[in-house]
Amino acid sequence: MKLLFICLLYISGFSTAIAAPEIELTESEQAYIIENPVINVGVMPDFTPFSYYIENTLVGFEHDLLALVSERTGLKFELKIDKWTTIYNSFKNKEIDMISSISYKKFREPFTVFTSAYYEIPIMIFVRDDFGDYLGIKSLYGKKVGVLKDVFYVKEIEKIKGIEIVYYDNYEELTKDLVFGKVDALIQNLTNINYLIKKNVYKNLKLASELVLPNTKNEDLRFGVQPDKVLLSSIIQKSLNSISNKEKESLIDKWMGSIKEYSGEHIELTDMELAYLDSHIIKYCINPNGLPLEGFDEKGQHIGMSSDYYSLFKNILGAKFQIVKTQDWNQSMNYIQQKKCDMLAFSMETLERKEYLNFTSNFIEVPLVVATRVDGPFINNILDLEGHRIGITRGDAFVKILRQKYPSLDLVEVNGVYDGLDGVKDGDLFGYIDTLVSIGYEFQNRYFGELKIAGKISEELKLSMAVVKEDEVLLNILQKIVNNLSNHFHREVFNKWIPVKYEKGINYSLVWKVVLVALFVLIIISYWNRKVIKANGLLKEAQQDIEKKNRELEKLATTDKLTSLYNRRKIDELLQIEVNRSKRFNHTFGVVILDLDYFKKVNDDFGHQVGDKVLKELSTLLAAKIRKTDFIGRFGGEEFLIICPESDDVSTYELMEMIRVTVSDHRFTTVGTLTASMGISIFKPGDDIDGLIKRADTALYKAKGEGRNRVESCDFNTPTATVDQLETHAL
Repeated sequence: MKLLFICLLYISGFSTAIAAPEIELTESEQAYIIENPVINVGVMPDFTPFSYYIENTLVGFEHDLLALVSERTGLKFELKIDKWTTIYNSFKNKEIDMISSISYKKFREPFTVFTSAYYEIPIMIFVRDDFGDYLGIKSLYGKKVGVLKDVFYVKEIEKIKGIEIVYYDNYEELTKDLVFGKVDALIQNLTNINYLIKKNVYKNLKLASELVLPNTKNEDLRFGVQPDKVLLSSIIQKSLNSISNKEKESLIDKWMGSIKEYSGEHIELTDMELAYLDSHIIKYCINPNGLPLEGFDEKGQHIGMSSDYYSLFKNILGAKFQIVKTQDWNQSMNYIQQKKCDMLAFSMETLERKEYLNFTSNFIEVPLVVATRVDGPFINNILDLEGHRIGITRGDAFVKILRQKYPSLDLVEVNGVYDGLDGVKDGDLFGYIDTLVSIGYEFQNRYFGELKIAGKISEELKLSMAVVKEDEVLLNILQKIVNNLSNHFHREVFNKWIPVKYEKGINYSLVWKVVLVALFVLIIISYWNRKVIKANGLLKEAQQDIEKKNRELEKLATTDKLTSLYNRRKIDELLQIEVNRSKRFNHTFGVVILDLDYFKKVNDDFGHQVGDKVLKELSTLLAAKIRKTDFIGRFGGEEFLIICPESDDVSTYELMEMIRVTVSDHRFTTVGTLTASMGISIFKPGDDIDGLIKRADTALYKAKGEGRNRVESCDFNTPTATVDQLETHAL
């Protein structure tokens, strides 16, 4: 048996490996590989999703990474698998050549040569849901905090006074002790603890905050090599450098997506089932008028609860699903019998349908209810409907069931929920029977205040996936999916789509009791109510005044007084956010420093008041020309800094060239035309804020040196300006 995502490794992750780039090794490095073909490396068995077990197979991001290195170099890796403390001490004692998942710290330099980081993950603080509000590290004072032994930030945690640290050898015990109250909080990376919460269905843990310490940001995962193995460290680093962005993105999508997005566990499939998914497009039909269970939107796209389930199935299986559009549920049932569909997204199992369909076990149960006009009586029993015309959707599984069970009912088949509810509203039908979710959804969207849910009947709609009788392989695959659906995912889907609950009949005895108690309570509180109203009015006024002052203070703290753009402090904060976001999601962005040419001459010739007006006018011009997603602030004097998220060199240059032309064409009040020079830098892996600004500043000086009124960059070759350079300024 092979796991699905292990097979996908060969289908997608390594599909580019056939044309893997060559790496240039020195003669010494080549000789080292010949003399040392096997390298022993320490890895963990429980560091999800980087190195962990599925069934009896050790898999993860790091194992795929080592496979790429092996393919590039010919090295073979022999794994020493143990908990972190053990492999860490083995590495320190020179018992193994390499270690994975090690983060850089200066105190480790004497016994480790670090590669560059192959992934960075945030370090988080997890608590139980009864912890209360987390207000920073001070909230942990006097608390027991669990951490992993020898984790790279443990020395900094130990420096915090007032915290009792509890050390652990493995992640499972650490997380379990938090669940059962043996510790009050734990500190660990996000992906690992999230996986354990999902795996063990821990329901009482929550994420409190990201760990913020002076010398600790993210957990930067690297390979560590023994200092006396210089050639080996060089070979490993060259191999990592040779891995393309596409290969990195493939690994990230494969492993980080599997933990972040999939609500079910990885599914173990047979070779036959894998081959089926590779070679088949699975066609399925739905009830087009069955929202919120399923239906189509205005653009003809599949929406509803079944759409959410099928999006998950596609992610887990990597399967190709294709919807077959029909006009109504009756046509969908005809299509499945005619083999125009391979399966029904949602269907209830009946004896009649079992003649041509196989069903998975049911995974959704929804009660049936009766909708009537608001002036109709409540229904305590389905037999209360005798003597009335009751609508039900044509082809619905309950048509035959209810007719056999309650032959005295006058059931009228209609084309769908709209026909049924319209018939009730117009008086053609006394009531309409359908599921709670379907009727409740339509009440919210089309019939609000016109109809009511008058009662619940004993039958329930139990939904499965239905597959044509001949396709046993597809049925087995879908059953495995159903077996692995988490309760958390079911709750998410239900909370998203189910909007209302049905009304019950009135217990008049209880009503009178409630009325008497309510009158008594009203008499008691009436005296106090007058005082409370007056106090609340004063309190509301004070609260509104405080909120207004807070907004004003926030604006003052982040805005440049002269230009009303962001100030330097806010720009630095936004830069750090973009750097963190780019590192985490492997995105890029542009940074631009813009400077008015010969602005000193404006101040000298016209005075500083006119100079200030020019800066205000320029600020308004720039704010109108940047994109909605960009940020701009005053960097100092006549310099402005622009941040362009999700922008590469081409898009950043084109935007700045447009702004340059706009500035040079504009006639400023009093002073006439002016020009601006701009320097661009583009975020690269390993960049920090100082490096970005320094390159942008260098590019700005380059633009000044090339004659001003230019856009330049040190990160790429800028095209020759298409607008004549202005050598003088009309002032």
